[in-house]
Amino acid sequence: MIGPQVAHVPSFLFGLAALGKVLILAREEVVAALLGLMVELTGLEPIYLGRAEIAEDVIRREQPTVVVVDCDHQDCNDSLLAAVREAGAKPILFSPFRFEHEVRRVAAKHGVDSFTLPTDPESFGRMLT
Repeated sequence: MIGPQVAHVPSFLFGLAALGKVLILAREEVVAALLGLMVELTGLEPIYLGRAEIAEDVIRREQPTVVVVDCDHQDCNDSLLAAVREAGAKPILFSPFRFEHEVRRVAAKHGVDSFTLPTDPESFGRMLT
């Protein structure tokens, strides 16, 4: 009898399980769900804001290692990025609608990584480290 077959695991995934949680702040629920699936592919745990929750409270309570923020999300501001850094998490800005150069400009202003959608799971996974 042959056991289950295991697919090749890309080297960028090794060690990611120790990273923990990734908070996803997206304006659109379907975008958050897509990013959550890509987070799960890396072995990390996606977490989301509840409807009545405040992002800074969730960051303090859940202590994510990465916070992925839609640059058009209502909570995306200097205060949020400061709270992410104070918690020791890595902020990453993204947009499903804006041009890449626009998002990169905003991210550079804040000294953070960024991406636009669509993106592939491997590139996204590398950004989470």
